[in-house]
Amino acid sequence: MDLEDSNTVVGDTYRVECVGSQFIVVDPAGEIVNRYNTEDAALQDIERCKKEDAMFETGKTLIDLAIKAHMQRFGIDRETAVYWIRTASEVVG
Repeated sequence: MDLEDSNTVVGDTYRVECVGSQFIVVDPAGEIVNRYNTEDAALQDIERCKKEDAMFETGKTLIDLAIKAHMQRFGIDRETAVYWIRTASEVVG
């Protein structure tokens, strides 16, 4: 791979930019995640980032489902359901 200003795109989200002798991981928002000495290390970090993104999205979905279930079960508004779910989450773990 030519190290001068080359890019490796992984999916539609993260990318690796080669600047000089470093490989820079850039997130979907264009923010630098980290810098690496090898492209393999950068690609491994992208896999870590994608896994963390999936865990975050799954967590959001689960919380939203819990809030909606709480609202329905107790006939309460979203704000109240969020309060009780958040409060309960602080003691479970």
